[in-house]
Amino acid sequence: MAMTHESDNRDLKTAKDDTNPFGRAALRRSLKFRHWAIGIAAAAIVVLGLILIFRPALAEREPAINPLDAAKGQEQRKQPAMFKDRLAAQLQVNEIIAMETVARRDKQMLLELFGKLQETSPVDIRDWDFSNLSEGQMETLRQRARSGEPTSADFLALSSRYHSLKNRISGLEKRLGQPRVVVSGDTHFQIVYDFLSVRTGKSAAEAQRIIQDTQFQDPLLPGFKVWNFWLPDGFCTFVTQGTAHLTPAETARQAKETALVRLNSLFYISGSVTGLHERKTLISGFLKSTRLAEISPGQFRLSIDLRSQQHIRVQAAALQLKKVSALTIFPREFNAGKDYAVRLGPRGNWIQVTILKKRIFRGRRIVIAVE
Repeated sequence: MAMTHESDNRDLKTAKDDTNPFGRAALRRSLKFRHWAIGIAAAAIVVLGLILIFRPALAEREPAINPLDAAKGQEQRKQPAMFKDRLAAQLQVNEIIAMETVARRDKQMLLELFGKLQETSPVDIRDWDFSNLSEGQMETLRQRARSGEPTSADFLALSSRYHSLKNRISGLEKRLGQPRVVVSGDTHFQIVYDFLSVRTGKSAAEAQRIIQDTQFQDPLLPGFKVWNFWLPDGFCTFVTQGTAHLTPAETARQAKETALVRLNSLFYISGSVTGLHERKTLISGFLKSTRLAEISPGQFRLSIDLRSQQHIRVQAAALQLKKVSALTIFPREFNAGKDYAVRLGPRGNWIQVTILKKRIFRGRRIVIAVE
């Protein structure tokens, strides 16, 4: 006990001795360090609290982001992994197009089968959506199939294949990235130009140069999907059917056939001389011969395809005439008896134009004035 007491006295004496490096000065330094540490920690807590309190205000002060830049960044994030080249992209698009063609055929067959089901169903299924049947409706068809009803069995089998095909198409489209879905008024040219100028940052001159080497799908139908890619070997663009009622190939064929019909057709307006003057289709004046007025192409609503037709017959009753006796074709550059022939009905109840030289009438617009 004595030794402990003496030890305590020595420690106390040491603590009170300012000249001892382990004495009172060291104790003060230790306490001062603790105070500083506590102060710094308290300040950090206060700063953190202020940040949390004023964070909304700070967020409002952040520089505004251009919506176009934000959309561009979002579009870029949606881009697929880079294709090796245009051929790789074309192969995947071709696979989608092939499956869309099969899916369209299957959908038509499903529609026909569903029509048969509606005719033979013991319950009213007219309000069913054949492409999106509920589980209860599917079970009704399964029961009919199990009972030996062949149409229901065929419908269920084809429906399963159709939806599987649609899912495969959707999976391939996700790998392609984000398409531009066509709406009414869109053109392939404008969609491509927007992609080149906005998405890839090409100048107007550079975009025009690239566009000169690009094949376009026209017309575009609402629901088509346009896929644009900037790849190591250059730019490419593709069009798939999407939700449109025709494929791009069918649309192109129809457009080509329409153009051929237009090139090979003769467009005309027919009427009585009096009626044509009243409608200001024909005009004349004092000491002036009768001539055609300025007529917009849209007014020539009647036509014949000269590849398969060459006669135009005008009925007197259709012009509110008792009978007809003659006609004149405007413009007057065409010669009766040489370029065309006129035949009158036996009682004047009709008059007919026969085109003799089809080549000079192809794509032309004429007015047939009947007297």
